[in-house]
Amino acid sequence: MSAKDRITAAACSIVQGAGLATVTVGQVAVRAGVSSALVHYHFATKDRLLAAAAARLAERRADARSAAWGAGKGLAMLDGLWGAIVSDAGVRLERAWRDIALLARSDGTVHDALAAARLAEHAAVVNALPSLVRELGATPPIPAEELASVVIAFIDGLAAQLDEGTPSDVLRTSFDAFWLVLASEGEAPQRR
Repeated sequence: MSAKDRITAAACSIVQGAGLATVTVGQVAVRAGVSSALVHYHFATKDRLLAAAAARLAERRADARSAAWGAGKGLAMLDGLWGAIVSDAGVRLERAWRDIALLARSDGTVHDALAAARLAEHAAVVNALPSLVRELGATPPIPAEELASVVIAFIDGLAAQLDEGTPSDVLRTSFDAFWLVLASEGEAPQRR
């Protein structure tokens, strides 16, 4: 792994552990095993370092969720998605995501990285939803593009609650209920 990659990984680790507000160039240098001068050489400013860390974390989150949407079918896919949500909470990726979203409001580079990650996740959800809803025995109640936005917002809310300490069994019940309601809302009317 190159020094630049180690520095970025160290910044990601600190962001995940304590949040963006606590990151210092000195901390990153110590965690990466390099000098502060080398951090400045590769990134010039703390803002550029944070932007690189934000881009990597956003990509990691989008990749994990996109992989879950592309793996398995039906209930196996939902189990994989739940596993990705729980895994992200276990490494504090959701906390980092919220910090990144705040930073994106004032930093164009971070905004672009966040937008690219969100588009990748949205595309994966749009591709997976029609077949998933059909496998659950229903038809999508609204167009896949719109439904994807609803699903992502719901999952983001669950992930934030999990990250804040809500017990996973409570949230898993909500997750399962969401999909049951979605399947029942999308059912075609029965003819008699």
